[in-house]
Amino acid sequence: MFKSLISLLLASTLSLGGISSNNYGSFKENSLLSVASIPIKQAELVSPAAMSATSIIAIDLESQTILFQKNSDLKLPIASLTKLMTAYIALDEEDPDAMVTISPNSAAMTGSRMGLRSGEKITVKNLLYGLLIPSGNDAAVALAEYNAGTEKIFVQKMNAKAKLLGLDQTQYTNSTGLDNGESYSTPHDLALLASYLIRDNTIRQIVNLKEAEIAGHKLENTNTLLGQMGIKGIKTGRTDAAGECLVTLAENSAGKEVLIVVLGSQNRFYDTKILLDWIYRAYIW
Repeated sequence: MFKSLISLLLASTLSLGGISSNNYGSFKENSLLSVASIPIKQAELVSPAAMSATSIIAIDLESQTILFQKNSDLKLPIASLTKLMTAYIALDEEDPDAMVTISPNSAAMTGSRMGLRSGEKITVKNLLYGLLIPSGNDAAVALAEYNAGTEKIFVQKMNAKAKLLGLDQTQYTNSTGLDNGESYSTPHDLALLASYLIRDNTIRQIVNLKEAEIAGHKLENTNTLLGQMGIKGIKTGRTDAAGECLVTLAENSAGKEVLIVVLGSQNRFYDTKILLDWIYRAYIW
């Protein structure tokens, strides 16, 4: 059951530290109990080719070792990566089988949509599909209203949850990620949030789907990298203010998972491929 995830996630936050200011270092400062193997960097592969993204972080998910970073604590708009927190709260607090009645307000949302209709009844779990596959703004607002009554109150919960999880450089002003000058996060914070979220197997399943038909809605994933280079999620984002953003989960040939966050990119998919190719060549697990 989704609610059981919270105890594991909160326990994890107690041992998670900040990121080292070095180019490469420990994402998890307190790892005395960790038995994860630490990836070893080959000295001759100094750095990847140039990437357009303003800020980046890449970590080995198991050991939480930083593999690469660039301006990883720079606060920037994050577009639809906002929806990761929307999904987190829905997982934390709602029964996935609970039925949601879609309001005229959520049905009228513009931008990316799953195609909800006013008065439609749909489960929380199915809204998560619509939230994470086509990045539905309508699904985001529907979840926010169901959880908190209004999106405004839900945003207050988003910011409180961010503080609880140690996302100290994050602020939300809506559930969707639509441009607002007061919304921001960092690659560091987003890597933490994503690492918590993907511990849930249902989330992993959803974000790895290229397409799906859910409750009569045909959904196509906005992440065109799925299936390439071991990539299996997790979320795209793009607005005028944020540029192109992407959080990526990938698995190398040794079965080791890498998490990459790219913000403020001119070509998020190209940047991610450049970095992931370098990581696969530069590190030995």
